[in-house]
Amino acid sequence: MHTTGWHEVVGVDGPFVSVYLDVSDHLDLRWRAVRDQLDGAGADPALLAVVESAVRATLPAPGRSPRAGRGLVAAGDRVLVDRYLPVPPPGYTARFGPLPYLLPLVDLSEPLLPHVVVQVDEHGAELRGVDPSGRPVAVASVGARRPGRPWGAAELADVAQEATTLVDRLSAPLLVLAGPLPTRRSLRVALPDRYHHLVVEVEGSPDRAVLHLAGRANQDRRRAVAQRFRDESAGLTGRAVHGLAAVREALANEAVETLLLTDALVGARSVDGGRADEVLPLLAAACGADIALVGGAVQLREDVGALLAA
Repeated sequence: MHTTGWHEVVGVDGPFVSVYLDVSDHLDLRWRAVRDQLDGAGADPALLAVVESAVRATLPAPGRSPRAGRGLVAAGDRVLVDRYLPVPPPGYTARFGPLPYLLPLVDLSEPLLPHVVVQVDEHGAELRGVDPSGRPVAVASVGARRPGRPWGAAELADVAQEATTLVDRLSAPLLVLAGPLPTRRSLRVALPDRYHHLVVEVEGSPDRAVLHLAGRANQDRRRAVAQRFRDESAGLTGRAVHGLAAVREALANEAVETLLLTDALVGARSVDGGRADEVLPLLAAACGADIALVGGAVQLREDVGALLAA
């Protein structure tokens, strides 16, 4: 995962409140539990009020799955990071401390595939272009047709034109067609041939299909990172290091291209007097390194490794 969107927390003095929770339903109960935990940890009531206001102020954007999560990091009198999470976290995570807790963003908000969804029915077509963060960046509607009248060639061509324009705008590798089978197939035929390899047709929720495909793509990326680490280690190129001391030094020298972690560290290990699962991601953000959770795909000393810039 890229850490370039975390620059707001770099160089900011704490303490920080970091919260990850499901905001789709029972928000009052969830927030009460979060607030009680943070209050017990010593968080300033004014800072908690800032976070609560942010949690309650913004509903999931149109076009998102009704199941949604939020990740927020705040310090002082403002929210520094506020992210929607494609899949809501189980339970919640809440921390108060001198450093922000950013690692759940890697685990819970791995990038979606930029994609375009075309939902067709007898009334018309709704189109939605979505960027890698899951944010709808363009919405279009074609049709307002009379129910029961078959789709005409000119109308299908209009929908196809709108869809391909969105695909080109986003450089999207995925075009999802949803709706009745005959109309989906007619629309697919109306698309220029060069777009056919991007098309996935779905019967049910297009959002669920996108999450599944994005999960597979993210898994492939993690495997590729793990394989490259093994190759660099076996080749003795000097571009793969692991263990807390070596990785900490490489991050301090801004020499890291990708920080590898076995999983979301529990913080039992200490780095620079702080929790490893807070210190290392913040150092990665400071030098613009990516972060990959590789699980058991590769053995890392002390669960930490790094691919160094060439």
